[in-house]
Amino acid sequence: MNCPLCNLESNLFLNVNSIEFRKCENCGLIYKDKDSRLSADTEKSRYLFHQNSIEDQGYIDFLNQLIVPLLNFIQPYDSGLDFGCGHTPVLSELLKSRSFNCDFYDPFFFPIANFSIKYDFVVSTEVFEHFFSPQKELRLISSILKTNGILGIMTELYDRISDFHNWYYHKDPTHVCFFGNKSMEFICKIYRFKIEYTDNKRVIILRKI
Repeated sequence: MNCPLCNLESNLFLNVNSIEFRKCENCGLIYKDKDSRLSADTEKSRYLFHQNSIEDQGYIDFLNQLIVPLLNFIQPYDSGLDFGCGHTPVLSELLKSRSFNCDFYDPFFFPIANFSIKYDFVVSTEVFEHFFSPQKELRLISSILKTNGILGIMTELYDRISDFHNWYYHKDPTHVCFFGNKSMEFICKIYRFKIEYTDNKRVIILRKI
């Protein structure tokens, strides 16, 4: 299975409980073998267990890890898209409450979207690790962002993990792709972004150039 981000052949990196992980030396992506992917129905049923709510202060605090730095790069009344919002588009509602326009899209729960629109910003929280084909999804995201538009990403980066074998993040069966700083640099190079902000842990803000 070639790398789903850059399409080059990758080497076996690790085998954990019969799940093969491969690491791409070109773009830095670590990804699970295709055989470990869930069916669409099983994947959707797991997402339905998520209890995300606008009334859950803990979840709001989690999203604020992205929202707070994002506010330095977008303006009130800018138009955005919550890409991969899940069954409850909490992030979209939080941005609307701050005078931003924010549509939402999710392939399982809100699959109808107008991708001919050009947005000022796109936000994608805890979504990139679910992409079966990050190459395809990044092409789409790039195509709907205006020049100088902002892409706000939350996905846990693996760079600071000394023991990948026991890392909790890959144990979620819906998590199939794992990004590091090298992966983000590759994304910037191929899809014409520059890094505006990163906490080097899980929040990355890119600008389309």
